Amino acid sequence: MKGIKVERRGRPKKQVATSEFDSASVQLFRGSELSFNESLFKPMKTNTEIDLILSTDGGLMPGISMMIAGGPGSGKSTLVLDMLSKFTQQGLKCLLIQGEMDQIGHYKYCRRMPSFSCIQTLFLKDYMDNIKETVEHVFDLGYDVIGIDSIAEILDMYKDQNGGTSKQAESWFLKLQDEVKKGRNSKGYYTSFINIQQFTKGDEFAGSNRLKHMMEAYCCVERSKDGLERSLHFDKNRDCDKDFKIYFAIYQDGVHYAFNQAEE
Repeated sequence: MKGIKVERRGRPKKQVATSEFDSASVQLFRGSELSFNESLFKPMKTNTEIDLILSTDGGLMPGISMMIAGGPGSGKSTLVLDMLSKFTQQGLKCLLIQGEMDQIGHYKYCRRMPSFSCIQTLFLKDYMDNIKETVEHVFDLGYDVIGIDSIAEILDMYKDQNGGTSKQAESWFLKLQDEVKKGRNSKGYYTSFINIQQFTKGDEFAGSNRLKHMMEAYCCVERSKDGLERSLHFDKNRDCDKDFKIYFAIYQDGVHYAFNQAEE
């Protein structure tokens, strides 16, 4: 009917939360004005060849976020567990956040690699309804090193609980790690994070480039097509000036490293 305004139904407009910018909160620093505890500069050593490419000082430095990426079966999880077990055996406080295996799978893994059984582990599948709160809680407990297996699983679980986009999930994850590695946790630990990330079937990085770029170190793990050769090298490592491959083999209940191809 002419002259009558018809109200059309449809999806409500998306409400975007905004916050008022406070220019007084912006801080600028010179390098000479920054100060940190000396414990930030003491490397954590595995006492294996891998220490040489973890940092120029030899070993994993406190307060960094590292990513270890590679295809299925390349050895990413085994490498991270080997590092965590060696750190734990030296008295460092370490945690594995396990998003892919449950207790049964992890137990079988530890039967094959008994040295891994000393690692304190959180099984995220037990907390599907409270992923955000659970991860934030354990991060705040204070650890020297936290291993994440894997980033993709945590982000997917976060989105399942909270909704939103992949970008929002990544922002939460990156901001949280950034706070904790700077010592902003209940124990004041400069936590180092070793994050595992998958490659797609096309051997491409699974995730946004932002995830990769926000890490201090990015390590690629490779396995030859015949399965006989495994290696790791850093495409980026702000703590190390060395650029070469370390080869490794998984046999006899352990991980063995070498500068040349490791023979199985």
